Amino acid sequence: MILEKENKRYRIKNDYLYLVITLLISFFILYISVIYEKQIYYVFHNVNFLTKHIITELITIIISFIIFINCYHAYKHTKRIRLLILSMTFFIVGCIDFLHMISYEGMPYTFTESSIAAATTYWIIGRLIMSTGILITSVVYFYKKVKRINEKHILLISILIAMFLFYIVTYKVEYLPAIFIEGVGLVKLKISLEYLIMILQAMAVYFYLRTYKKLQSKYIILMCCGLVLSIFSEALFILYRNVYDTYNLLAHVYKIGSFYLIYHSIFKYNVDMPYVQLKKAQDRIKLYANNLEKIVDKRTEQVKKVNDTLIKELDYAKNIQQALLPPHKISFQNVTFISEYIPCERLSGDFYDIYEIDNDNIGMYILDVSGHGVSAALLTMFSKNYIKSTERLIKRYRGLKPHKNLKNLYDEFNKLNFPEEMHMVVFYAAYNTTNKVLTYCSGGMNCYPILMRRDGGYEYLDKSKGFPICQFKDFYEPEYESAKIQLNAGDKIIFYTDGLTEKQKNTSIDKEVLINLLLENKDKNIEELNKKILSVLRGTKEVINDDITYFIMEIGH
Repeated sequence: MILEKENKRYRIKNDYLYLVITLLISFFILYISVIYEKQIYYVFHNVNFLTKHIITELITIIISFIIFINCYHAYKHTKRIRLLILSMTFFIVGCIDFLHMISYEGMPYTFTESSIAAATTYWIIGRLIMSTGILITSVVYFYKKVKRINEKHILLISILIAMFLFYIVTYKVEYLPAIFIEGVGLVKLKISLEYLIMILQAMAVYFYLRTYKKLQSKYIILMCCGLVLSIFSEALFILYRNVYDTYNLLAHVYKIGSFYLIYHSIFKYNVDMPYVQLKKAQDRIKLYANNLEKIVDKRTEQVKKVNDTLIKELDYAKNIQQALLPPHKISFQNVTFISEYIPCERLSGDFYDIYEIDNDNIGMYILDVSGHGVSAALLTMFSKNYIKSTERLIKRYRGLKPHKNLKNLYDEFNKLNFPEEMHMVVFYAAYNTTNKVLTYCSGGMNCYPILMRRDGGYEYLDKSKGFPICQFKDFYEPEYESAKIQLNAGDKIIFYTDGLTEKQKNTSIDKEVLINLLLENKDKNIEELNKKILSVLRGTKEVINDDITYFIMEIGH
């Protein structure tokens, strides 16, 4: 566990290193550009610069629409609000950047004459929309979902917004405040808006870093790296003095790097990574389902090969394991229990316990671990430690809430590095001796306890909800729900593992035979009933190759 934490801290430090390197390189290039401005500053010929400008803008436009497509289609499946906002943001940004490109000073006539004012206005609008959209996604809960919003309606709204902005900037630009004045240059408003854009992006970096602390995904760091490049790009657009100069071209290069990192982050986290994880999960589940019995048999055979050299130790371990079981017969106030424990080997994968939670409540459980022998026996010891706490308050809290007890057992099991093939099924119940109510929950037990009413009726305790205790937490978070049943004086319940009733495991008593046996002896006490069951078991000619464990509960007056 300590090693895992150290590896985790090391990986987190490496992730932050990406951000630090991006920040240092970006600052270094900007610093060199300012310090050695006289040596590197250059105003390109408009034809040469326009070629470079078209190439850089086309790259970012293509990336914008790729981000839009990825987020748009990912939203259809995940319904995450972040993806919807990102798809809308980058669709509009792609359209605005395209209009900025064709309206740049020196470009041929399209809808109107190209001009610095129109291109600059489009640029500012595009950056404001991008910065605002990303800031919103940074503060929205990472996995927040919305099911009522149709992505087609959002696409239509995005198209209308882009068309509206095109109309205003192209034909009604006089209604907008001047950002560039011919012969004067950039106005204070444009510079102020550039600073605002940088502040919005810096805020987005801050909120994304807070999200990273929770999710610890390096792809969130890459998003922050892209925003850092975008901030430096805006800084260069504050410094440029001519639309064809070195600062302007360098700013566009920064923008390409920024858009690529943002695209890489979004694609990897929301599109590529889920499918990779899904493929791994499918392979592991398929392997778990198809090869579980084969793996268990192989491990059991390995235990048998060394059995001769460990015979004394196993006998000693057997004595320890059986010493942890409750007495053969035990009584608490108005309820009596009698139990049988028949391991097929020296050590058993079955286990049970009956204990007093407090003066009014009795706890009981029975479990079956995959396989037999040493490994299964050790896992039963793990279960005893986590089901029945030695701390009085915890013992009472979990004991009175079977579903809480099993959920805690599932969580603790997944914290440890057990082999993937190891698993167990368990049935836990708590009985209140005052009101005679039994509260129970099954953790994947495939043989439900049978309640025999005093009047001759019977029913299964199968109303709870649960899941086997296994290494599945990375793929599935199960729910456990308890159920309650009212008991009456004279009622009997038999709790058992599958070794007692499953014929395919060569056990000697069929479930129907067991029920008939219970019905025929409903008026007898549990000691006589237990003798009848043992008589049937001993009379079989079949070889029992599975642990047989059961206990009978009888409600007194």
